Amino acid sequence: MGAERQMELSAIEFFFIFLAISVVIGIVAVLGGVGGGVVFTPLMMGFTPIDSFIIRATGLLVAMAGSLVAARPFLKRGLANIRLLLLAGVPYAIFAVIGALLAGYIQETAGETGEAIIRLALGILVVGIAGLMFFAGKKNEYPDIKSVDSITERLALATSYYEASLDKVVHYRLKRAPLGILIFCFVGLVSGLFGLGAGWAMVPTLNMGMLAPLKVAAASSKVLIGIGDTAAVWPYMMDGAIFALFAVPCVIGMVIGTVIGAKLMLKVKVGFVRWLVIVLLFGVGVKMVLDGISRLGST
Repeated sequence: MGAERQMELSAIEFFFIFLAISVVIGIVAVLGGVGGGVVFTPLMMGFTPIDSFIIRATGLLVAMAGSLVAARPFLKRGLANIRLLLLAGVPYAIFAVIGALLAGYIQETAGETGEAIIRLALGILVVGIAGLMFFAGKKNEYPDIKSVDSITERLALATSYYEASLDKVVHYRLKRAPLGILIFCFVGLVSGLFGLGAGWAMVPTLNMGMLAPLKVAAASSKVLIGIGDTAAVWPYMMDGAIFALFAVPCVIGMVIGTVIGAKLMLKVKVGFVRWLVIVLLFGVGVKMVLDGISRLGST
């Protein structure tokens, strides 16, 4: 009876520890301008002994939960472009599932070597994301499009939304749809394989690649992550990678942290937090690269 009581207390402590950690990650991620999964997955892989397959599965749940919370108001207000969601959501979801299946295959067949390669590749990717945040050019809030290519024109992606800050309806067009589709395929594969949200890649692709207004890019990105990662999490679930005692507090904590962070964003200067996230991602990425190299050397 005493042993069972001790196990129960340990489980409760485990739950609240990861709940608190996830709340902090959610707040920092929002203030830093990145998705929760981008911070959650590398941090958990770099500083906890939890199996990386479980962490990556939970990372998809975390990204999915945050996106689904934000999706309703974005869709209701017309910020998310429905036609764009249909165009980008299909390749993103398909390749996210392929990435998740590939993750399961590596887990089953490659053993410690596969784990080392995943850590090395994810470390390089996280360092790259930190570099993208550092060197990214100024985003264009309302891109001016002079001409649209014929393929994008046929897809009829042009639409409008009400911009409260300007008190007017903003009409906009998009371009380079074929390039966007190719990038969404790659981003979906990366998201499913590594358990990352994809806002770090989707927003620049939509805003600087397809020239969507910045708010439309951010809103559409959030909804797309909810679509793609909802599909990608199923292969992980079928492989038994969703550990409830870990996943539940992390998802709840990230949602709470996201809501708190969104409210704090209106009151605090986020520049310092953004630099903190860049340094944090760079440090964690380097640690994972070194860890991956070390594991490869010992196999």
